[in-house]
Amino acid sequence: KKIKEDFKNFLKEQLQLELSEEKTLITNAQKSAKFLSYEIRVRHSNLTKRDKTGKLVRNYTGRIVLEVSSDTIRKHLIDTGAMKLIYHNGKEIWKPKAIYRLKNCDDLEILDYYNSMIRGFYNYYCIANNSSIINSYKYIMEYSMYKTYGTKYRTSISKVIGKFRAGKDFAVKFRNSKGVEKMRVFYNEGFKRQKKAFQSNADLVPNTIKYFSSTKLIDRIKARECELCGKTNTPIEIHHVHRLKDLQGKTFWEALMIARNRKTIALCRECHKKLHCGQLN
Repeated sequence: KKIKEDFKNFLKEQLQLELSEEKTLITNAQKSAKFLSYEIRVRHSNLTKRDKTGKLVRNYTGRIVLEVSSDTIRKHLIDTGAMKLIYHNGKEIWKPKAIYRLKNCDDLEILDYYNSMIRGFYNYYCIANNSSIINSYKYIMEYSMYKTYGTKYRTSISKVIGKFRAGKDFAVKFRNSKGVEKMRVFYNEGFKRQKKAFQSNADLVPNTIKYFSSTKLIDRIKARECELCGKTNTPIEIHHVHRLKDLQGKTFWEALMIARNRKTIALCRECHKKLHCGQLN
């Protein structure tokens, strides 16, 4: 309590800031505390290493450690829709799953989506002392991607890997605006710890909307899939707006239409009804 009170007085007297009683918790330094999705703790270790004089010293103890927890990775994968949890003999198992809303996108859009999610996650947690744990995040995302392609082409994971294999990499070939054949590779740059973040806006959520397709209206109707909730094999209704500039982009469906530069969006009846009732967000 005294530490908290001293800190409160310092903020008020020196910085003219007010301490939030509800959000401030004094924690034992050897226990982890959450801050900006990081786990922060003071390391306690008996490991030794030699200093410049060759003397063995214990200089790991007392150092501040930033870590990304498995719970953070777990939550992000579930929220993304790339993973589901199954339980066997009381043990939790992480199982990759296809992101069904991507199956009607073209091959390059699907790859770009997964690459952007992996890079965005790494950019944010690259300064974590245990940044190598992000390999587990990449593994789930990688097999989710295989399953998404498998859903699109109605084939197995092994055939998907064979179809897109380029040496040791998984890649999608495409032609640019000049007709030159290019190749986009699935993320393979590792997760080495960085002392500084890659970019000043690394904490921003990746803008994955731009990777969604702008397919033709007839193709979207034939797909029989809602472009918002992902419901499949359902009657589709087309919502139309007169002018894109009238949209403010405050809701996901508005942002989606703006990003695709499209005045129409294919919705199931339930989503279309919610939209007109102002209940769709």
